[in-house]
Amino acid sequence: MNLIVIMSDTLRYDHLGCHGNEWIRTPNIDRFAQRCAVFDKAYQASFPTIPTRTDMFTGKLTFPFRGWTPLPTDETIIAEELETAGYVNMLICDTPHLIRDGHRFDRGFTAWDWIRGQEGDRAITDDIRVDLPCAPEKIRGPERMRQNHYRYRTAHWQTERDTFVARTMQRACDWLERNYTHEKFFLYIDTFDPHEPWDPPQHYVDMYDPGYKGEVIDHPVYDYCGYLTEDEIRHTRALYAGEVTLVDTWFGRLMDTVERLGLWEDTAILFLSDHGHYIGDHGRIGKDGSGPDGRWPFYQEVSHIVFMGYIPGGTTGRSGFLAQPTDIRPTLLELAGLNVPQETHGISLVPHLNGQTGPQRSVAVTSHALTNNANRSVTSSITDGEWVLHYRGSQWPAELYHLSNDPGETENRYASQRGIAEQLHAEYLQVLRDAGTAEDRIALRSRLPE
Repeated sequence: MNLIVIMSDTLRYDHLGCHGNEWIRTPNIDRFAQRCAVFDKAYQASFPTIPTRTDMFTGKLTFPFRGWTPLPTDETIIAEELETAGYVNMLICDTPHLIRDGHRFDRGFTAWDWIRGQEGDRAITDDIRVDLPCAPEKIRGPERMRQNHYRYRTAHWQTERDTFVARTMQRACDWLERNYTHEKFFLYIDTFDPHEPWDPPQHYVDMYDPGYKGEVIDHPVYDYCGYLTEDEIRHTRALYAGEVTLVDTWFGRLMDTVERLGLWEDTAILFLSDHGHYIGDHGRIGKDGSGPDGRWPFYQEVSHIVFMGYIPGGTTGRSGFLAQPTDIRPTLLELAGLNVPQETHGISLVPHLNGQTGPQRSVAVTSHALTNNANRSVTSSITDGEWVLHYRGSQWPAELYHLSNDPGETENRYASQRGIAEQLHAEYLQVLRDAGTAEDRIALRSRLPE
């Protein structure tokens, strides 16, 4: 069976029509979801970008052991296993972190293709002047963005086909046309969009906020929203919505190619995101930050991810299984007819893709690396799908929300439902023990705040 995995960075669960969004246009992803098992309760595990990919490639939780580091050379990864099993493996990405700076995510792939220029990628030296779209204090890394992404965009973008997600998906389509005749292949596509900078073509922005005349904050500083006006926040949401629809358009081109080449009958396709982004939600903009109560919690807008899967002859509909990125490796191994190692922390989704009852996890944990400096709060969020506990250690306030009745996480029930918090915390400690976390790190997380 052929295998295709598509990662869309920073794609929010609640910004797709198939998940109930009524104002953002995502017809192609919605149509794909109708052919899939859709995991409505999927959550990021190791935060953010590179730890999530490490979870995926190794099938193991990363956050108990390391943070943002290169792919460990002492870990077996899915691409190597599939290569040994005779798969032709291809990596196509515009997410710059996978290849640059020695992160080694090309390991095990027969070939790889990196579309250059995203965010701070040092891909251009053209002698051209680029103006910032807003005041520099509103942009995360203004000079880095001016030197790299903004200059690259100015020099190389003429039509929608020049945008990064368009080029990434078109390269994938081209590769499929030339390689679909292989006996079996594994294609991994990693598109950085809709990660900021949010700069879709203007016709996408006009879908959501036509006629805007103010500053364009497309790569906002991660902070509380006080530095932005209401109009700027509204327009920033429109920029992100435009990016989501742009991703949807070119995802649709990819699915059309899969259809045209007759691959639906012998190809499994998994589509997921790694995390979301606050855009005015909870008074914040960004995905990570800190305040007087310690590091930001992983509210649903960040932790709740897109995750859906198609297999030939598989089931369609909604699943309440608590899926996480660690499930990618065991799922692909089982689909390829290979054994799943016992030390894998992930759970194969194949039974759920087939409409059968499979193993379950009691909680999903989203967390910063537990290796961070002890003087800085380390945030973990623990959910059973109904309740969620945001926990930063015993010296920081905790938050508990009942997601079924309070999906916006507005009423902290920690004081009134201490027993539920204790149960989720106990499950969290068990996850750490089962993963092989060092006892001294577990000890630092062993108590709830009073």
